Amino acid sequence: MSISRLRKIGPLGLRKLPSFHAIAAIVLGAVVTQPVYAKKAPLVLKPSSNWIIEYEEDSCRLIRTFGVDDEKVVAIFNRYGPNEDFRLTLAGGPLRVRSNSSRTTLQFGPVEAVQKLTFSRGSFGKDMPALIFSGTISLAPKPPQPELRKSDYSDTEETDNFREISAERKAATTYLSVDGSLRKPVLLELGPMDKPLGALSTCVDELMTHWGIDVEKHKKLSRSVVPDGNPGKWIIPNDYPMDMLLQRQPALVQFRLSVDETGAMTECHIQKTTRPKEFDDAVCESLARRAKFLPALDENGKAIKSFYRNAVRFQIP
Repeated sequence: MSISRLRKIGPLGLRKLPSFHAIAAIVLGAVVTQPVYAKKAPLVLKPSSNWIIEYEEDSCRLIRTFGVDDEKVVAIFNRYGPNEDFRLTLAGGPLRVRSNSSRTTLQFGPVEAVQKLTFSRGSFGKDMPALIFSGTISLAPKPPQPELRKSDYSDTEETDNFREISAERKAATTYLSVDGSLRKPVLLELGPMDKPLGALSTCVDELMTHWGIDVEKHKKLSRSVVPDGNPGKWIIPNDYPMDMLLQRQPALVQFRLSVDETGAMTECHIQKTTRPKEFDDAVCESLARRAKFLPALDENGKAIKSFYRNAVRFQIP
């Protein structure tokens, strides 16, 4: 299997992919038990490109194209930190959705369970519809997580609940099937996913070195950075940018905070955002005032520099 590396981090000329035009929404996947394509035979699409790994400034992308012409589908896996989860976008003509549905079923088969997910609609380029799964997902469905206390105007989503998936399970994952809201189910023949996801992890390891992180020590942490208090209280209704509130603008902002050996936040980095800079500024300013942490500990219990990732959604109740 060939994996192409398109870019490195740094001030190089970087190739940009077409942007997605959609308002993202935070969702959590749930497990369902029915077969993913029980009603109709799926449209089976074989790879029409190699896997491509892209090194972004604050994320890593794994991309592959399946099918050709009107049946072409592009699969994009984005990872923003050292965990097994990723953000998934699928784009292409076969992904046109029935009516106004925003839910579908997805399976990394043949062994992993079916997941029922919510998506936002977008576009890839000018004429390719896209399904944007804004919540972090994984090959295997996540177990239910306790909810944080939420305000009326914003809520947070934990993004680094690390769960390791073995190389054997990744190698056993050979296709991705999508059904539910589509006019016809689609099955992408991924091939064994151990090497592509391994390449994605290698990219993230390199990314972390640019954050000033000791990667090898982080692989043996006895404790990751822990919020000192409830992150659901760090962004409150008064933090909603007034101009955006008057325009009834929602937003999703994904962030990474640098945390030093004392547990103090030293930097705020916006990893992904869907709306104007006013929201980015509001998030970083609010976190600087209220976010508190217990520092990460290495395998010997010594405090080390690390980071904390999360996302906040601004919404009108």
